Amino acid sequence: MTSFEVLLPVFLLIAIGFGVRKIGLVPADQWRGVELVAFWVFFPALVGETLLEADLKSLPLTSITLTMLLTALTMAALVLALRLPLMNGLGISGPSYTSIFQCSTRWNGFVALPIVGKLYGQPGIAVVGVAMAVLVPLINVMNVTVLATYASATKPPVWRIALTVLKNPFIWGTAIGLSVNLSGIQVYEPLMKTMNLLGSAALGLGLVMVGAGLKETEALNPSPAMWTGVVLRLLVTPFVMGGFALFFGLSGYALVTVIICASVPTAMNGYVFARQMGGDAPLYAATVTVQTALSFVTIPAFIWLAGQF
Repeated sequence: MTSFEVLLPVFLLIAIGFGVRKIGLVPADQWRGVELVAFWVFFPALVGETLLEADLKSLPLTSITLTMLLTALTMAALVLALRLPLMNGLGISGPSYTSIFQCSTRWNGFVALPIVGKLYGQPGIAVVGVAMAVLVPLINVMNVTVLATYASATKPPVWRIALTVLKNPFIWGTAIGLSVNLSGIQVYEPLMKTMNLLGSAALGLGLVMVGAGLKETEALNPSPAMWTGVVLRLLVTPFVMGGFALFFGLSGYALVTVIICASVPTAMNGYVFARQMGGDAPLYAATVTVQTALSFVTIPAFIWLAGQF
């Protein structure tokens, strides 16, 4: 099966979500409830169940962890270094800069998981789970700090940033899954089946939510700031990730999986952070919409490229 055929169901579900929102089948004020259920229940169950059953000994954990960490830190350093040139050269405001930073450093596991699952099954999803464990705390701390520094008039205390990170259900799902797996404890089979059913619902629902969250009106007015976020996320990040992955000896499904994680559009939750902390929410919405549309081309290209190594 070609990369295009693997990705087609993913983007069809995104299109369905977009269409459902446009025709008003689900009232606009009810999408938030759907997002919360998926965020707090379905996806943590998927990640937790995957890591419970994963053969962690077969994963190159050290190489995956170092690749993810160094990529995230490198991209953050690059975007921080671009702050003054962007703000002075293009006249980008502080709030707009924070949206560029978020759109360049966040990644959408809702898109990565079904692609990887279709290509490699549980071993690939386990790699994504490890990536989440490594990146979710770091990325949230970096983005909240940047928003507090360059967008918000008042900086949140350190304890509030820490609480935001610790409350993330992906972290808890990952931590529980890894801990139980490494301890060798056998989980009650009906409980595992329950988690499996929740996880199965997560993939399709997550993609429908991605489509429902797209903002086509903002995307019709592209700006240099928007294109900056698109290029940094869809082009620069995969090359940076690929360089570190090859340096640390990743190959096969592990290499392709980390490249997919680097190639997917930015996460939708950053839009909420932008609204709550004074960032440029319309710019964030426009950037993620264009990223999602263009990723239909760029993700297969990077999957093919990774497969050459």
